[in-house]
Amino acid sequence: MTRARRFQRLAAPEALAWLQAHPQALVLDARQAHHHAQGRLPGSLRLDGRNHEGLLLSQAKDRPVFIHCYHGHASQTYAEMFADFGFVQVCDLIGGWEAWCQAGHPIHV
Repeated sequence: MTRARRFQRLAAPEALAWLQAHPQALVLDARQAHHHAQGRLPGSLRLDGRNHEGLLLSQAKDRPVFIHCYHGHASQTYAEMFADFGFVQVCDLIGGWEAWCQAGHPIHV
């Protein structure tokens, strides 16, 4: 028996529109710190194995969450964790940072 996914996967064009529609979203970057420092989604926070627990416990469960990584694989795992923890609106980026940049979307340096 397979479990239904409880988070939404968004392609880069959909993700930009979703982020614009949810300016209060918690935007999380699951890439390594030096890549995050070189360029990131505006307003994003680093997400790693040391701070995820604090974020899970400190954020309101009704706050939208958007997660991305390099290619869209690790972000699925993190998105599932946030959904499992009770966050009601969780999204991840299909194709990750690479897809975001290829789409020409804004980045913060």
